[in-house]
Amino acid sequence: MTPAPVLDMRRLRADGVTWAQVQRLVASGAYVPVFRSVLVRRALLDDPEVRAAAVRAVLPPGGAVCRDTAAWLHGIDVRAPGLHLRPPRLQCVVPPGTARVRRPGLQCWLAALTDEDVRDIGGVPATTPVRTALDLARYAPRYLGLAAIDAYTRQRLVELGHLVRRARELSGARNIARARVVLELCDPAAESAGESWLRLRLFEAGLPRPEAQISIRDGGREVYRLDMGYREARVAVEYDGEAHHHMTAAQQTVDERRRADLHRRFGWHVIGVHRGDVLGRRNDLERTVAGLIGHTGVLLARQEW
Repeated sequence: MTPAPVLDMRRLRADGVTWAQVQRLVASGAYVPVFRSVLVRRALLDDPEVRAAAVRAVLPPGGAVCRDTAAWLHGIDVRAPGLHLRPPRLQCVVPPGTARVRRPGLQCWLAALTDEDVRDIGGVPATTPVRTALDLARYAPRYLGLAAIDAYTRQRLVELGHLVRRARELSGARNIARARVVLELCDPAAESAGESWLRLRLFEAGLPRPEAQISIRDGGREVYRLDMGYREARVAVEYDGEAHHHMTAAQQTVDERRRADLHRRFGWHVIGVHRGDVLGRRNDLERTVAGLIGHTGVLLARQEW
């Protein structure tokens, strides 16, 4: 018998399954807990229909998922670093005049949504990519909101111009000015959340906005592509994610050889940074980049994210 893709822990308990048995399912690695009370088969966690089924098991009547949860259904994980290792929260909105649902693992807001703002995803009412992207730009921490906007535009789920127009139509709405700043910083060329955070960190320091995805060519053929940088100064900055750059010594050796070759053959100075450089409190990154590109302006104090 094929194991169920989604298990509602409340129903399991009502059917007499013990808590210890539920824990063994999780400990086996076959199932992952989501939304505190739902188990999803690990092998199917990225399946859109399975994700929708998990939401259906816990969504309050009349609610529509929004923000992080809606983005998750759209295939975009906008949670802060490290939170992907924990069960996601269920975030939803319910119509004004109804009672907000309060329970552990659920964030619920009152909001009036038009038909234009909601679509059905696998039987789950969810805010559209446009509405979700704007909500994240308005309410999420700026580095997470920018990563979300970059991802939505990169995957062509939304058009930046459409987001800008909608933001203009929402003049006076709560946090809309904050969203407009995020939209101005959007770059669909960013290929990861880390690149989005890195670009924002440089911008907030008062440095020139770097060019994204710089192609290094030899005889008309692209031989390297740099995350971002300053072409005139031949200085690039790349975000080295843990999975592809720091898991093994071999990965680090490949990076070192690549950057040495870029410097030797093409004269580029390439700085590799990791999550701690970007999300930490020190401003060594900004000072290093400023020195290499000859930036003479005042470096702004590092903002807390």
